[in-house]
Amino acid sequence: MQTTESLTEIEAVVRPHLKFLEEGDQLSPDQKLGEAGLDSMASIDLLLDIEERFDLAIPDDLLTEDSFSSLAEIAKMLEAARKS
Repeated sequence: MQTTESLTEIEAVVRPHLKFLEEGDQLSPDQKLGEAGLDSMASIDLLLDIEERFDLAIPDDLLTEDSFSSLAEIAKMLEAARKS
């Protein structure tokens, strides 16, 4: 059984999808990813990247309007997906 993913691991997957975030910019766990450039199209690509990187399928019932709002929300979603 895999352990819960760290915010650092999640950030490594998320960061390439944030078009307004520069390489050296900080990304806090609760920072709104939409403000950093994550839009609806990028969210779809991010979902696919997350599923591939963490080797799991995110059930549709876990995908909400807030699923990709922050690193912390993504971490919660991944934890719930691991339990389902």
